[in-house]
Amino acid sequence: MKNRETVIGWVLIVVLMLVFSFYQNKKFKEEQALKKEQQKSQPERPKEKASEAVVSLNDTTHAAAGVPNATATVVKDSTTTSSKFGAFATAATGEEKLFVIENDVQKITLTSKGGQIKSVELKKFKTWDKKPLILFTDRTNSLSYQLSIENNQTVDTKDLFFAPVGDTFNVTGDASKSFALRASAGEGKYLEQKFTLKGNSYLLNYDVNLVGLNTVIPANNTFIGINWDNYLSPLEHNLMLERRYSALYFRYDQNDVTHLSEDKESDSLIIKAPLEWVSYKQQFFNTTLFSPKGDFRNGKLRTHFSKDNTSYVKEYESGFTLPYNNSGNVSYNFQYYIGPNSYNGLASINKEVESIIKLSPDFFLFSWIRYITRFIIWVFSWFDRVHLNYGIIILLMTLILKIVLHPLTAKSIESSAKMKILAPELAALKEKYGDDQTKIGQEQMKLYSRAGVSPFGGCLPLLIQMPILMAMYYFFPTSIELRQQPFLWATDLSSYDSIVSFSATALPIIGSTFNHISLFTILMTITSIGQAVMNNQLNAMNNQQPGMKYMPYFMPLLLMFMFNDFPAALTYYYLLQNLLGIAHQWIIQKFFINDEKLRKQIEDNKKNPKAQSSWQKKLADIQKQAAERQNPKK
Repeated sequence: MKNRETVIGWVLIVVLMLVFSFYQNKKFKEEQALKKEQQKSQPERPKEKASEAVVSLNDTTHAAAGVPNATATVVKDSTTTSSKFGAFATAATGEEKLFVIENDVQKITLTSKGGQIKSVELKKFKTWDKKPLILFTDRTNSLSYQLSIENNQTVDTKDLFFAPVGDTFNVTGDASKSFALRASAGEGKYLEQKFTLKGNSYLLNYDVNLVGLNTVIPANNTFIGINWDNYLSPLEHNLMLERRYSALYFRYDQNDVTHLSEDKESDSLIIKAPLEWVSYKQQFFNTTLFSPKGDFRNGKLRTHFSKDNTSYVKEYESGFTLPYNNSGNVSYNFQYYIGPNSYNGLASINKEVESIIKLSPDFFLFSWIRYITRFIIWVFSWFDRVHLNYGIIILLMTLILKIVLHPLTAKSIESSAKMKILAPELAALKEKYGDDQTKIGQEQMKLYSRAGVSPFGGCLPLLIQMPILMAMYYFFPTSIELRQQPFLWATDLSSYDSIVSFSATALPIIGSTFNHISLFTILMTITSIGQAVMNNQLNAMNNQQPGMKYMPYFMPLLLMFMFNDFPAALTYYYLLQNLLGIAHQWIIQKFFINDEKLRKQIEDNKKNPKAQSSWQKKLADIQKQAAERQNPKK
């Protein structure tokens, strides 16, 4: 009877979830249609300023050094320019020119308009659709300085035209070269932005020099402003996953690394303590600005995205003040890192910037998992040196884990086999004491103690594997090494392995967009159910609690929809865990478990019972107290 009631209960739960999902899906589509209508009258983000000239990205990246394919001439009224820009009036008009500096791994295009980086191409990487990987352009990125001048005016460097100093270059090997852009404020007075690039490096030395501006900036001014805005361009196939692993990170001077929310559509923070660096991190790449002296002071950080806008990943904004002492020459020595999120590469910078790669949950009770993830990175890097396919590396790592955990797994299976032998006696206790669960629990513990069986013997391997599974959950989606690496039918182990695609359907309960079918996820689900079948046949406790035996079948089906969007490397790893677990369990049961031998061992233990451990005594006391509360003496 109870079995039938349990089945009916589960069926009703599934039906209710499907009905609710259908209702939510319908409501979601109606809301989406309404939002699309509302967005028709709004400009798509990121917005391009009308006053700025648009230069084709292909023209930009292929322009000869200093000779742009497209330029913008700005002419302003001389009276207005003089009153607004003061000593920088001559730099407020001009023609945009482009300059290319590059090394083995980067191609950086600079612009005379604002003296800033116009675009960065990472040569060794492509976008998910095999196009050149342009990490950002001046349409999505802007960094400028605000200078106070006479008459309470403020000059923003993005409105100025900078003149080149030196020659553009292509540097290789260990050599380094520099190129500068200057905005003139009169004879011998200027603001200079200097870029120094080394051969095979993603680091770019970036110096800002204020020369002779003590006569331009009022003497009582103690700071200048800096603003840095960036819209992250989509680079990966799975935008939702890319957003999930993108966040604005920062480090307080010589202190901890933290970040703004990854999940909130909008989050901000007022900064009062000096910052050593700010990092605009995407799933696999980042742009980080370092200030070794902690010059980023008193500012605000902000991150924002719209779930319904797929034209960008996230928007980051930073605004700070830089200390200024109003002397003849003031220099700020900054440094950029513009490149991949390689844990070992970032760790070599020795500024804790590798912490932008999330290795564990933020919750402090689970933060220790990062040490397991670091060990996995070390093992993975060791295998990577022999240039094996990454799918094979994951297989070898999984095999090693199974071998290491073999003694515990064998003990667990042996414990389950003993529990199965005790199943008739456990059933007799239930029949004897009926619905008195407290008494049943007490007698069960006595039986386990006499038989020398631990009811929790099968839990230890699972408890040990859970942190490892969590570490893999954080390792695979952020591992740049797996990006665009094929294995079997998966073309990219860092994204889902779609074998069938169709129109998007929202599943609000699970929080995913079910518009494809991932084969590794399907195989993972099938093997999870197969493993559940084997466990139920071995686990005697399910005979005592019939309703629980349906849960191992239901959960894999529910998780299938969630894991459908996950990276193929992760679902492939879980698939391997299931397959090797099934094979391992079958081998142990077939060749190493002898029921007659175990039965004799249990009988011998009953004849010569061991003294209860302190833990067993404590558990017995808890059960006794519970029984007394349930049936107090009159």
